[in-house]
Amino acid sequence: MLRWKLFFIFFISIGAFAQQKNEGIRILNLLPYIVQPPLVNPYIPQDFILGERAEDPYFSQGYYWGSEGSLTDYFMDPTTLKGCLIRSQLATTVTQEGFDRFSNDGQLNDLTAAGFTEIKVRRGKWGIFPYRELVAKGPRGRKYYQMWVGLNAQEGAALCFQFIYPEYLNEPTQHQKQIWENFVNRTSLLDMNDLLVARGNQVSPEVCQGSQLSKKFHLIAEKRRFDQKVFIQIESSTSFDAKVEILDVKEIPFPNFLYKVLDGTTPAKPYLEVHAHLEEGKVSSEKIWTSYEVVDQFSFSPKMLSLNRFTESEHYLFFQ
Repeated sequence: MLRWKLFFIFFISIGAFAQQKNEGIRILNLLPYIVQPPLVNPYIPQDFILGERAEDPYFSQGYYWGSEGSLTDYFMDPTTLKGCLIRSQLATTVTQEGFDRFSNDGQLNDLTAAGFTEIKVRRGKWGIFPYRELVAKGPRGRKYYQMWVGLNAQEGAALCFQFIYPEYLNEPTQHQKQIWENFVNRTSLLDMNDLLVARGNQVSPEVCQGSQLSKKFHLIAEKRRFDQKVFIQIESSTSFDAKVEILDVKEIPFPNFLYKVLDGTTPAKPYLEVHAHLEEGKVSSEKIWTSYEVVDQFSFSPKMLSLNRFTESEHYLFFQ
């Protein structure tokens, strides 16, 4: 009984902290729909926000960060931009091939052939996330600024960032250039508290891939890092009183599977196969697929104060 009390005290403290802090984690608000964003504190001006357009609700054309005025100008007519923006999207031609290795390392011939000069490539890291910064002068004398950040994902996904400044300039003003340099050089890994919160809040309800049972409810799953234990929760949009029993839980070994979001791709969440047994009128059982997130500590909500709704085994904890 003491073990359960200690478990829930810790659960409550992490969960309450996460609810209060989530909205303050800037990177999660700047990169919605990215399954595994780099968990960093981007060093950009405080008035930089995510630009949103009704015609592109899922940011298939990229994520634009800037002041409200600059975003409005750019979206109306890019030639009227007077300030500067940072654009990010999942890289389509560059992948991360190792802890600090990218597919375009050492490949400058194409740029030279295209007429680019004064090419400078610099490598660095945002905490555990490696990057490559490219600065070059184009054929018409205009400076280009770009970087790639590895997401440390098994599929090798990377984010591409581009610096956008007024078209009538061949290079940004000193103030604009400082914004880019600060972003590259001073962005840092989230502190430990925010890392725990961000990991917890990457979990979002997803409809499970089964046939009958998944029409009645869906699952949320997490795997705790230090002991590999799985926490599974039932979520239902309607009243659901039937008893569910978990018969078995297995991990789906699809290391190269991709989770697609409209025109872009993001690293896949790993999947579990949950063999569920339902007692509702007639007994039925089914194997359901659901994604999970690797977390440092399980997430918490007030409804979990009902201890009788938990079932625990050696390898998983189940809440319904």
